[in-house]
Amino acid sequence: MIANLFLITLITAFVGLIIGGKLKWLRWVLFTGLLTFLSIRLWSFYGNWGYTEVYKVLSLGNLNFTIHLGITKLGWFFAFFTTIINLIISIFSIQKNLREKDEWGIGVLWMILAGANIAIFMSLDWITFFIAWEVMTWTSYFIITPGWKKSFKAANYYFLLSMFGTYAMIIGIWWLFSNPSIHTLNIAQSISGLARYWHVSPWGAGTVSLLFVTAFFAKSAVFPFHPWPAEAHAEAPDDFSPYLSGIMIKYGLYGVVLFIVPLFIQLQKFGFNGATVHGIPLLSYLLAWVGAITAVWGTYKAIVSNDMKRLAAWSTVANIGYATTGIFILSSNGVTGGIFHIVNHAIFKSSIFVALAAVKYRTHERDMHRLGGLATKMPITFLTFLLGIIAAAGIPPMNGYASKWLIYQALLSGKFPFLTTMIFIASTGAFMYLYRALHSIFLGQLPEKYKNVKEVPVLMQIPMLLGMLLMIGIGVFPGYVLRPIGQIVKSLGLVPMHVTNTTMFAFLSNVNALVVFNMFSLSFAFAFVLYLLGKRRHHVEPLDNYTAGQNPKDFGMTTEMYHFALKFYEPFANLFKSVRIGMRYFYDALVRDANLIGKSFASMFTSSTMVSSMLFIGGIVTVIIVGWLL
Repeated sequence: MIANLFLITLITAFVGLIIGGKLKWLRWVLFTGLLTFLSIRLWSFYGNWGYTEVYKVLSLGNLNFTIHLGITKLGWFFAFFTTIINLIISIFSIQKNLREKDEWGIGVLWMILAGANIAIFMSLDWITFFIAWEVMTWTSYFIITPGWKKSFKAANYYFLLSMFGTYAMIIGIWWLFSNPSIHTLNIAQSISGLARYWHVSPWGAGTVSLLFVTAFFAKSAVFPFHPWPAEAHAEAPDDFSPYLSGIMIKYGLYGVVLFIVPLFIQLQKFGFNGATVHGIPLLSYLLAWVGAITAVWGTYKAIVSNDMKRLAAWSTVANIGYATTGIFILSSNGVTGGIFHIVNHAIFKSSIFVALAAVKYRTHERDMHRLGGLATKMPITFLTFLLGIIAAAGIPPMNGYASKWLIYQALLSGKFPFLTTMIFIASTGAFMYLYRALHSIFLGQLPEKYKNVKEVPVLMQIPMLLGMLLMIGIGVFPGYVLRPIGQIVKSLGLVPMHVTNTTMFAFLSNVNALVVFNMFSLSFAFAFVLYLLGKRRHHVEPLDNYTAGQNPKDFGMTTEMYHFALKFYEPFANLFKSVRIGMRYFYDALVRDANLIGKSFASMFTSSTMVSSMLFIGGIVTVIIVGWLL
């Protein structure tokens, strides 16, 4: 049942591989069809908890390589919602790749990535999980850099930090299997085994836990692995950036909820002999602080960004920090709020990136200070972006409000005042960069060169309309998402929070999202009635105000000069000009070294040095073989 999904994905990818020429559009329709099929099949899996499939792949002596796949509450939830959002994004890709130059391999690699996405969430053993993880890493790497120079540098950042995580994970897996007291590759059994081993050797078990934390944090861009989204998300193909920022960056947090959180909860449940802070293990408390630092730093970098895709990427880093902090509080509200925010962020950030892709599709521009006044030219795109940033800012009645509210409930009820302050600072700062993006791109003066810009085609509007529907729907009816999350929380050993379709009952307070929505609707309706009852208005060009009725062309002025967007928050940036976190420079040096090594290996295979290179390699192999025999 599960394996058939991967078989169909591979067959579809092969068909897409042989499609070319004038039928390239069919590859993207095929991709959307594949995701539709996967979504329907995944929906049919709901409730089949505990179902497993075992496939023996290789048997050599004592070495048995077996694939274990299964349906768990956590795995199904992540697989289903990520596939649904991927499906919505794929509709946008059909139209985008009709007009723009089609990069031949992107569609095929994306199909394989969709299969790897499900495999990660359906894996029950570490080897299967690791293989799916690596397929995800490599396919996404080649999608990010389809031969473009700038995207190649960005992909190197992504690849380098992914390698940190890969090595950390493989060492951790090896340790779990080689340790006599654990000796298993089964993920669920390794959690129990490591929890028991913690009482024997806290430092050893803690080190292994940190290896897996490193792997998961590297993929989710949690500090100190935070720089890569600003590179990779910004330089990736415009229709792939929503997937990167909305879906793929969550894989690391899935690993955290899969392995690290249940480990810490088991330690709490059966007695923890180490240091604790407010009842949670010290390591979990420190990781919550790492999340808070990530949220604040991502917020600052978004505020000072001028590139609209980089701003959105740094915003993603900040929101990953919110979810990380909530999850590592280890309370029911914290874990629920963290998982809920993962879902909500996937929806509103995918919608934001799709809207930005639509802007770039029409204007071919990313620098915000070169845009402006597009709200009337692209109303659907504007409305999608507006609702997206309302959700991102945590303002009701959009979906981002519900999950942020739960995270605050967890922090306040757990008596974490300083963590609460950090998250509040990050959330307040979000208003600064979100307003800047709204003002710079859609409000203010429309440049002359964009006076004929039109809304994107209908096929591109469909994902934006679906995104808006989901943001409002989940914001008003959060219970439909919180109920399956409650099942996950219960399976982790926590008491799920009480919810109805519209009401969330937390420790400190309750909120009825439908009542909040109705109040906001009435407020807007009242303001609109006042607008209609007011005096009749006539349109006045902004330049008439700026130049007191004079013709600005007489003074050599253009409309672009009156749209203030460049260095929008320069006074704020100057306050922190002396603040530097050197991770970017450290990673820059590593990327340069990696490129230098790669070029050295590549030069070995040029025609002029082929013979000497082969002799050199042959000599190394000979030395290794002789040394092994001796």
